[in-house]
Amino acid sequence: MARNSYAVFGMGSFGSKLALELVSGGNTVLVCDRDAAKIEEIRDKVDDAVIADVSAEDTIRELNVSKFDAVILGMSSYFEDQVLALTLLKQEGARKVIVKSSNPIQERILYRLGADEVIQVDLDVAKRLARRLSLANIADLFEFKGSAIADVTVPAELAGQPLRQLDLRNRYNITILVIRDASGANEKAIGPETVLDEGDLLTVFGGQQAIIDLFKGKKS
Repeated sequence: MARNSYAVFGMGSFGSKLALELVSGGNTVLVCDRDAAKIEEIRDKVDDAVIADVSAEDTIRELNVSKFDAVILGMSSYFEDQVLALTLLKQEGARKVIVKSSNPIQERILYRLGADEVIQVDLDVAKRLARRLSLANIADLFEFKGSAIADVTVPAELAGQPLRQLDLRNRYNITILVIRDASGANEKAIGPETVLDEGDLLTVFGGQQAIIDLFKGKKS
């Protein structure tokens, strides 16, 4: 299975925990911090570790940030550096930048500067974010009373088969509530002969782990 690639900048409590959770989720992870002691502490646990100042233009350029599926900025205690790093990342073509903020004012500023996602976090949120990034085909998953409703994308291994053959309800106790095509604009009828296409968007109901196991998909 191919692995997604992430860069985590800032090895404070949040950044280091997120990096380790992403590695645990089967992803390739580069970490960067200007504090050599923090980098040495995590170096052997990630794929690559760099001692550098990510608010410097040369650093961002040398890291070739456009190759990562997402870059996560975790230096909210150093907001000026965070702003500079975000600006440089967007300038150098980073695909997606997720930024940790300390308060709503920072959040508004970061969105205006082009952040794709801004999160205000405590430590346990790092684990949930890592899990979401690691599940390629699951956009949203809402847990309640031991079950879950999730928005998922049909992976290649489920495509081209009619629902009768997949038999998701009996085999996995998963019920499809809505089927839309990959654009999300057109809803498909749900019936025994309905064939799922790769990239179709489903809303499903069932056990949380069953949904994750079936739809986590292969990362490209």
